[in-house]
Amino acid sequence: MIIMYIKLNIKIINGGPRIMNGQNLKRRKELDKVLDFLEQNRLFSGVVLLAEEGKTFYKRTIGKRTNSSQHSIDAVFDIASISKSFTAMAIMILIEEKKLQLDDNLKKFFPFLSYENITIKNLLNHTSGLLDYMDWFEDPGNWDPNRIATNKDVVKFLKDEKPEVLFHANEKWEYCNTGYVLLAEIIEMVSKMGYGEFLQKRIFTPLNMFNTSTHSQFLDSEIENFSLGFIYDWEQDLYRLPSEMEEHKYVYFLDGVKGDGGIKSTVDDLLKWERAIYNNELVSEQTKESIIDPVFIKGEATNGYCPCLHEDFGGYGLGWKIENHPQYKKIILHDGYWAGYYSVLISYKDRNKAIIMLNNLDFTDNELNKIPYLLTLTLEKILFGEKAGVQVFEQLIMSNC
Repeated sequence: MIIMYIKLNIKIINGGPRIMNGQNLKRRKELDKVLDFLEQNRLFSGVVLLAEEGKTFYKRTIGKRTNSSQHSIDAVFDIASISKSFTAMAIMILIEEKKLQLDDNLKKFFPFLSYENITIKNLLNHTSGLLDYMDWFEDPGNWDPNRIATNKDVVKFLKDEKPEVLFHANEKWEYCNTGYVLLAEIIEMVSKMGYGEFLQKRIFTPLNMFNTSTHSQFLDSEIENFSLGFIYDWEQDLYRLPSEMEEHKYVYFLDGVKGDGGIKSTVDDLLKWERAIYNNELVSEQTKESIIDPVFIKGEATNGYCPCLHEDFGGYGLGWKIENHPQYKKIILHDGYWAGYYSVLISYKDRNKAIIMLNNLDFTDNELNKIPYLLTLTLEKILFGEKAGVQVFEQLIMSNC
């Protein structure tokens, strides 16, 4: 199969000092080489940002935001599960204000639910054992796909259906979106504000994150510079919207659920978020350290249970994945997936570097859906001055020809 090349509008903005040393120039050239290749072969659409010491030194857009417009630097994306880091921070703010405690029992807030011995901390670090609500809502016959669910519907599902726990609290670790929906509800109960209102007042506005919100794509009015998520047939060069496809219809009927996902943001705003965590701008040093301290799981090591960026699994703190790398040292990260979107925010805490990537291109071919992950590893290598190249992407193309 002949590889097709298309010309797209590219914008490159380089932050930081105007006079660049040789290493920075070399890294820029390598980054351009990789992203040129992905652009020419229609393998990536979105915005990439790399930073050192809180300053952007490389930022680039590729691809289209809608069917008729190209991406701009301030394009707004659905960041999916990176939203969990904001929900966790909101909880920790309330804890510092002594309005909550990590050991508060779930029944304190939801006395009508049948679950025992589950705490706020269990919800935060995915050790609750609760069933993931998405499994039930996506099961045909359980939910009308033409009706948009909200957090109240998730709570009602837990109350009415009484799904059994997968394991007793603290016995295992298993990623669970349900816990973060309940946390969003707890934030509303305790703060007497809506979840989105609390985040806006206590996090987004203080950090000058002016392009970040809990906007719902199908419930709220359109927001400026929003990037639509696409499902892309690479061979036929055909773009489709997930909500128009039966297997991805959940993006419509789960659009009203918040806490586990749903936040919309830009790369620049997410860099402000990374800096806020790094510099303890919202909570104390002690609280920050508890957020990025991986939970100990009964019968298992502190790390090794949570899929992170590298082959060796890491741990999970309070809304963040945690990885200790032999070369890059402590890594704080979270990724997010929602049909049509893949996002990642990585903070190399001990090296004061960061990678932020927001992507709005899913592929019908599962092999091509490895690209965001492979690109993240490639960006990391270049960020740390290592050789990268495009061979891994060439091989992926060849296997699909």
